[in-house]
Amino acid sequence: MKIAVLGAGVSGLTAARILKDKGYEVVLFEKNSNPGGLARSRFTDGFLYDPHGGHILNSKHPEVMDWVFSILPEDNWQFTQRNAKIYFGGKFISYPFELSLCELDTEDAVECVHDFILAQEGPEPDNFREWLTWNFGNGIAKRYMIPYNEKIWAYPLEDMETQWMRGKMPLPTKKEMIRSMILNDPKERKMPHSSFYYPLHGGIQTMVNAIAKGVHTRYGFCVSHIEKKNNKWVINNEEEFDRIISTIPLPVLPKVMDLPASVSICISGLKYNSLTTVLFECPQTDITWLYVPSHEYKSHRVGYQSTLTPYGCPVEGKSCGALEIIGQQPENPVLLAERNDILPEELGFTRVLDYEFTEYAYVIHDKDYRKNVTEIRNYFNEDDSFSLLGRWGTWNYKNMDLCMLDAMNLIKELKL
Repeated sequence: MKIAVLGAGVSGLTAARILKDKGYEVVLFEKNSNPGGLARSRFTDGFLYDPHGGHILNSKHPEVMDWVFSILPEDNWQFTQRNAKIYFGGKFISYPFELSLCELDTEDAVECVHDFILAQEGPEPDNFREWLTWNFGNGIAKRYMIPYNEKIWAYPLEDMETQWMRGKMPLPTKKEMIRSMILNDPKERKMPHSSFYYPLHGGIQTMVNAIAKGVHTRYGFCVSHIEKKNNKWVINNEEEFDRIISTIPLPVLPKVMDLPASVSICISGLKYNSLTTVLFECPQTDITWLYVPSHEYKSHRVGYQSTLTPYGCPVEGKSCGALEIIGQQPENPVLLAERNDILPEELGFTRVLDYEFTEYAYVIHDKDYRKNVTEIRNYFNEDDSFSLLGRWGTWNYKNMDLCMLDAMNLIKELKL
């Protein structure tokens, strides 16, 4: 059996590597010159840079961790306890916000605690804006949850559904919040991503390259046409395959293969965000990443790359960070450091070292998301020789470990 995997991101790489290790003839097609998709790294003047946003490894699924460590052993990784902060009111507040109310000014803290205790009364709302207030109370919602989510999604929160963030957004209980206040202790307790692994050398690209090793991959390959002829899938009118696993973003598929009009309409209704990341040198810090909810600044988050590994910054006494801005790429990213509306001045953003624009960054779960995705998946499920996979292939907002798990499960389901 000959299998084509389209896209050498984490999902496609995982599927291709497992298939290769099982002895199947598999060809991995990638439009870029190196593997990784959104999970790539490079060095600029010795500064580590994950240009599509930071990608860390942690998972509650042992089979994922065991598989990754079987390919890149654990002694090649740095284990880190997250030290995330929120820039709020000129202070660095511990993350998550709702467990760190003891660090706020008294009046802010009292209002947030009062509203949080009274929250979750009445029926659960079905839109994201109202849900944030219902779940966290008005005090927390208006100070942090709503402004931050307005920035990161750049989409009306009232037009977003609520199911997507379960397992993504930390949802502490009222008891946990009260405990943190009484103990004056904002320490995280079993929150998502509170600890993680990152390769000691080479960035997340090291993991990607290890997975890609030995996989027959055609880089710089643009898939322009997919067609089924005589029970074989033909790519670019050149090569035949028995099966295709596609991680190509769904909006690209109508451009390369014939689809029913109803399916194409659903695909055209899918919503997503784009992202610009900017690498900069900054004062030394032990913060792993920093959230910036204020609309006063364009950037919503900074990932401090040099905190992930001691080999991320070549300058002693300095650190490097990658700030993130949602939307189309700024006209001249090099000049962002000259503006006062990108990051607070005390973060030390004075010079752009590198930058990258990512067209497909975040899936937006709007109110029509499930209707559109269900119809798309139902159509592709009619032919088990063509499978969708990955964040953009299935249009599902999942982290790296769950993308790997989906690839593992897909291959089990296909009984290959």
